[in-house]
Amino acid sequence: MKKRLLILFTCFITSPLLAESLTNQELLKACKDKGIGPQNFCYGFIISAANAAQFYRNITDIEDEYIDICFPTNISNKEIVDLYITWIEKNPSLGKSPAFVGVSSSFSTKYSCPSKKTEKKKAE
Repeated sequence: MKKRLLILFTCFITSPLLAESLTNQELLKACKDKGIGPQNFCYGFIISAANAAQFYRNITDIEDEYIDICFPTNISNKEIVDLYITWIEKNPSLGKSPAFVGVSSSFSTKYSCPSKKTEKKKAE
């Protein structure tokens, strides 16, 4: 019994390491598809990445050292998805790159946080 559990546990732990990442090309295809399933996948993936970035920034990265993404409070889900689509269409050479990296990069191109130096000058 212990041997079976060990084998099952080993397979469970190593399987994500062997999986391929979703590419920007594949995500863009889902976003451009008019079907409800692909559209839900597109929005779910991109909005989840946005939420993860904001969660990490607000909870863990309190010194603003790692995540350079500051969304405005009134941004819509559609605006976030459209931002990614526009970004990847302008960067087709990154089509085979991991989609999570592409989504994060698209966010930081438009919604980079103000630098601390700029904030200090405003305060003075």
